[in-house]
Amino acid sequence: MASGPPVGSTGLIHHPYVPPHGFAAPQPAVHKASTVIFPDVAAMRSTEWKDKTGYTYGLHGTPTTFTLEERLATLEGGLQCLLVPSGLSAIATTCMSLLRTGDEVLVPDNAYGPAKTLVQGELMAWGITHRYYDPMDPQDLADKIGPATRLVWLEAAGSVTLEFPDLPAMVR
Repeated sequence: MASGPPVGSTGLIHHPYVPPHGFAAPQPAVHKASTVIFPDVAAMRSTEWKDKTGYTYGLHGTPTTFTLEERLATLEGGLQCLLVPSGLSAIATTCMSLLRTGDEVLVPDNAYGPAKTLVQGELMAWGITHRYYDPMDPQDLADKIGPATRLVWLEAAGSVTLEFPDLPAMVR
């Protein structure tokens, strides 16, 4: 990650880009890859993608995606950023990272339909329960938080309804 955030509107063009080893160019290239080539099996097995020092498969990232993640994290003042292909993928990744069997997630009743399907199907199959709350009623949310609640899902604006909950009141 960068040592400090760039100033103002110049953050994207003055990001401290460091090209990948063996590819020195002033601007990031676009690397498209579903398959990554290695000289031999030993080289492939010695490559580690989790710390972003090597590339093993397009799904795990390329120099292009790693650079974009770094820039977005820097612009947002974050430590890291993870790019995913869709909002549903982001929701699933969050739920699967934070929830375990016996946990509960509170979901706004106006949540994105496919995400409700995830909650009612896959998460239930893993023993993760859910309850719906009225996102326009902070007290309804407060009343539903229980000992098994591990995740409160907030969605603004609500899918389809475009309702904007009072987020400061919801998090009090």
